Amino acid sequence: MRVLALGLFAVTVAMLAYALASLVLPGAALMPDHPSLADFLAFSLIFIAFPAVGLVVSWKRPGSPIGWIFLAIGFGIVASIFATEYAGRAVYVGWEHPAVELVAWAGGWTWAVASGLALTFAVLLFPDGRLPGARWRPVAWLAAIAIGLTVLAESLRPGTIEGYRGELANPFGLVGPLGEVASAVSDPGLVAILAVGLLSVASLVVRFRRAHGIERQQIKGLLYPVGLFLVGLTAAAIVRSDVVWTLALAALAAVPVGAGISILRYRLFEIDSVINRTLVYASLSVVLGALYVGLVLVLQTLLSPFTENSAPAVAVSTLAVAAAFGPARRSLQSAVDRRFYRGRYDARQTLEGFAAGLRDEVDIRALRADLRAAAQRTLQPASSSVWLRQP
Repeated sequence: MRVLALGLFAVTVAMLAYALASLVLPGAALMPDHPSLADFLAFSLIFIAFPAVGLVVSWKRPGSPIGWIFLAIGFGIVASIFATEYAGRAVYVGWEHPAVELVAWAGGWTWAVASGLALTFAVLLFPDGRLPGARWRPVAWLAAIAIGLTVLAESLRPGTIEGYRGELANPFGLVGPLGEVASAVSDPGLVAILAVGLLSVASLVVRFRRAHGIERQQIKGLLYPVGLFLVGLTAAAIVRSDVVWTLALAALAAVPVGAGISILRYRLFEIDSVINRTLVYASLSVVLGALYVGLVLVLQTLLSPFTENSAPAVAVSTLAVAAAFGPARRSLQSAVDRRFYRGRYDARQTLEGFAAGLRDEVDIRALRADLRAAAQRTLQPASSSVWLRQP
């Protein structure tokens, strides 16, 4: 099985290498809707992340279906891109390739396999490769039926293959009533995949609410990069910046990486610290950015009668933001801990209170009682005792 996983990964990498080379080889300008090299490299983070993580997971955990699902997702996405470049060069550039229609036909439905698996089974079976419970079996069957019908419809619809100026006919297209059924099922099949995908996300939420210990940390390892991607996607839609869009794609590529780390349980319990730091510094960036812009605008308005440039306003605003960094970070850290990490926040408050009282307490009996009370509130042991070293 490991040899099969390695072979599937090698084929995926080879197809991706061909697609990358096609962007810089002569004739690339003749192909319509061709992405730039920079955009393709950004998307390649996603293309290679799924099969790479799938290979590692299937190698380390051969019994886990998640690794094979990730390998299939990566293979399906890259196969569709490879088919577009391979058949496109034959149609638009005039290259002579064998089996052009067959490759274009395969690329027309492999993307449906990849997207269907990513939206349904990759979520339903995470993190242990099993469904959350018996009641979710109908959802898994619906997902399999929706993916299967969509793939059949895309592969058997009559006429020409989309995207090649109508020059490539579907070699397996049906005619007559069956062909009409295949054409009619394609779009509803995609809608069904999306609907089952929403149910799959609901299953992950249910699993998270019921989970404890390791499984809860594993689910956090998946939800964290998903949250980063959604935030990045929203920011890219608002700002409309290529840099922000690239960062959002990097966050999407981190989704399979986070899932792989969770399945392999590698440094699993550091995810809380990573999430905590992300919440604090993301909020800090927004607050200080808004403060900086506001100060610049206000100071420019106030100083415009005395100076013709904005240098003083920028300098004063920069100094003010630098001075506010420390207090703002501490306030936001306290707010995040109080809202999302209440146990840790209460424990720190208890220890700080004990340390403050320790400076003024001289009675050993009172000190011992305070120490046991602090340990009880923070650690909640079943029993506690204090040993005092004899002088």
